[in-house]
Amino acid sequence: MFISAFASQKEQVGTHPTTVDALGLPEGTLRVICIHRHNSNILWEDAEEGIEVVTTAEKRLIAQRDRYVSAVRKSWSGYERELLISLVRALDVAAYNHRVVESSRDKEASIRLRGAATALRPFLEAVRGMSGPLPWSRSLPQYSPAFDNHLLACGRFAIAIRLAAMERYGIATTKFLGEDRIQIDVISDAEERAEVEVGHAANERARTITRAQWPHLVTDIPEVRRRLTRYGRADKGWFIAYDNDQFLVDHYRARAHIEASGVVEAEALPESGIIGGRPFSDWANASTNAYGAVLHHIDAAGRLRERKPKLNMRDMLTIYARRDDIIDVLMERGDDRLRALQLMAGLTLDAEGAASYEERHEVPLPYYIDAGQHFVLLPVFGGLMNPHAGLLDHLRSAYRSDWDRIVDGREDVFREDLRRLLPETRYKVLEKGLKLRRQDKSVLTDVDAVVLDHQTGIVVFVQMKWYDAHCFSLKERDSRKENLLTNGNEWINKVHGWINGRSCAEISRIYGWGKAAESPPLLLVMARHASQFAGETRYDTRASWTSWHALTEEIYDPNCDGFVEAVAQLRKRKSEWDEPSGTTIIDVPGMTVEVRTRKG
Repeated sequence: MFISAFASQKEQVGTHPTTVDALGLPEGTLRVICIHRHNSNILWEDAEEGIEVVTTAEKRLIAQRDRYVSAVRKSWSGYERELLISLVRALDVAAYNHRVVESSRDKEASIRLRGAATALRPFLEAVRGMSGPLPWSRSLPQYSPAFDNHLLACGRFAIAIRLAAMERYGIATTKFLGEDRIQIDVISDAEERAEVEVGHAANERARTITRAQWPHLVTDIPEVRRRLTRYGRADKGWFIAYDNDQFLVDHYRARAHIEASGVVEAEALPESGIIGGRPFSDWANASTNAYGAVLHHIDAAGRLRERKPKLNMRDMLTIYARRDDIIDVLMERGDDRLRALQLMAGLTLDAEGAASYEERHEVPLPYYIDAGQHFVLLPVFGGLMNPHAGLLDHLRSAYRSDWDRIVDGREDVFREDLRRLLPETRYKVLEKGLKLRRQDKSVLTDVDAVVLDHQTGIVVFVQMKWYDAHCFSLKERDSRKENLLTNGNEWINKVHGWINGRSCAEISRIYGWGKAAESPPLLLVMARHASQFAGETRYDTRASWTSWHALTEEIYDPNCDGFVEAVAQLRKRKSEWDEPSGTTIIDVPGMTVEVRTRKG
């Protein structure tokens, strides 16, 4: 997800024919010329009432979206489960095209996925507790474009509403050009976007390292294909059925571990931290195992379609199960019934969850979807888009007191990561943080990490900030930004005053760290995930500001001569990305949004 994409992503989108009759949709153009996706965030609250203020443009777009969604729901009254199944199938196809089919030209897939919460919410409300059998049948190809176009409309609404909401956070302005036309001016986020791309490179590096732990996986591929062929079969002439064995389970769990490496949500808490009565590592492993099952299913469907090309992937990617059968499987893996129910709740999307995701502009990422009293759907789009984010979001909301209690352990993990990155004998990294004291011996502030580069003699004082990752939520982004800048600037001011013109050598002699240079120490504020925020100018220039991924990628650059040079490069490096500018048109049913991106 994308739980790592904070910045703008420009996507060129082609036209797509509109099919409205099959869904009974309100008339409206579903054309998008080009979309700038901006993950910018800030929170504006009414100082007296303490409530979030919604801008006029945002309110108008939300009202239009709700009218559109209400009309679709009304047209499908009595057939809500049928449409729910069709929409989940369409989301699975979108994720499959977006993540698996490298040659796919489905440029609209990511937009359809952005519409997941809006499209699913009303039908999840309708099917909650619904009894009776699941109306499971093959999809009708003549209606598939209509389902895809409905998701596109919902996705464009989600994007447009989020862009309008940026006005509350000072990073966009809106005005009405007519009753049904809104202009939104947003600022460029080139530096923020560049930091995201660095994070993607770091994730790929992590996957490469993890892949080396399972060198046999490559040689196993012929045997995997043989077993997929042996076990797979067409059911009812259009669906999929297949058997399993321990060899395939182990193979796909290993693949899941590799593909999930570097995903920030997988390391969000210390492994041994207890949340919801079990270690965080148990939850993370459960997500990885579920992702392994998704990868297995996708390969099984792909292999079956190779043998039977007339089968429709839309019919095979999404499957269903009885709730009791899922619980039985989880219990067979070692959980008691209560813990199995607890885990299933964390992996399931229901109406309340969809509403929460929609409000925060996020994409739901489930492994199960509520389909009534006895059934759940098993989609692939949640795992494909981010194998850990869905469960992590549940843990943070369901077990908030546990979460708040164990997040402090992140600092020790962060410092150990830095120690591994900067090994002896060139570097001295203190095993613990350092308390800086005033002349009266009272504590002035803490330094989370201290690094002495023996080759250059430079001492670097580091403040580490590991806040929860955010994706599209503007409110969460603003919280992270304010935390980083407020605390970071305060820390810089205190440490700079404590140094008081002293050199690295003087300070090193006080603490007995060894020989150091006569030059002044360096200050570094390092966020675990994101340090750059579009439109923000409050960074104290007496320090360098970076993310962990940006630092590690700089150090891994063969042209970089160590930590101190990396910090210097980060300080002066300019974004290599062109700042986007120009006009974007987003047409949603009943309204047109004109988005103008200006350089920062």
